[in-house]
Amino acid sequence: MIQSLAAFQSNLGRALLGEDTCPIDTQSPGFRFTMTVRRSWCEGRSIMAARAVLSFMTRVDQQRLVREYVDHGGGLAWFQATESERFLAFLAVKLPEPSHALTICRMSQALAKARLGSSTVVPLVKQGEVGLVERGRHAALVWFYADPGEVMAALNGGQLPPIGPPSHAVLFAPGIQGLFRVATEAEAALWDTLAVANATPALVSALLMEGVLAHPP
Repeated sequence: MIQSLAAFQSNLGRALLGEDTCPIDTQSPGFRFTMTVRRSWCEGRSIMAARAVLSFMTRVDQQRLVREYVDHGGGLAWFQATESERFLAFLAVKLPEPSHALTICRMSQALAKARLGSSTVVPLVKQGEVGLVERGRHAALVWFYADPGEVMAALNGGQLPPIGPPSHAVLFAPGIQGLFRVATEAEAALWDTLAVANATPALVSALLMEGVLAHPP
């Protein structure tokens, strides 16, 4: 049976994605070369999508996780931002905790979320008019297992600090200048428990204006 050119191309494309639809010999040099090029392209896009996180891993772990991600269909998103979101989500459940790599992964996810909400107008809240609140949709709190400045310096070739207790909290939200800042102990406690009954109206109001907290819909 003769296929149309469109059907041939469609089946070939699906075969490159792993489906059993190949209209040509899968052991042919041409097909195998195409698969090799496609694999290299997907792995390269995946590395670009999470370069900072991967830089905190050994070479062996980098290669293992990139291969596993591509084996599960990674590296094919149309937009790099989408690829980054998917690969970071994949890494977030694979990386050991505690680890600086997991911290940078969560930080990258938090920054992406804050940027997404940066065009949202954060409503001003009059002091004393707090009401019910919840975590902001585009906000996050990330714990660092060492001084955040030292961890970030390691991205530029500095010495990676040893893992310590999670005693450094950083807030990410669209209303924060630069999208992130160090959290105070009271802010970190409020984020973890949302015990608004024990939080001052001034604290909650300030966090509402930054988008860290939000009123329920």
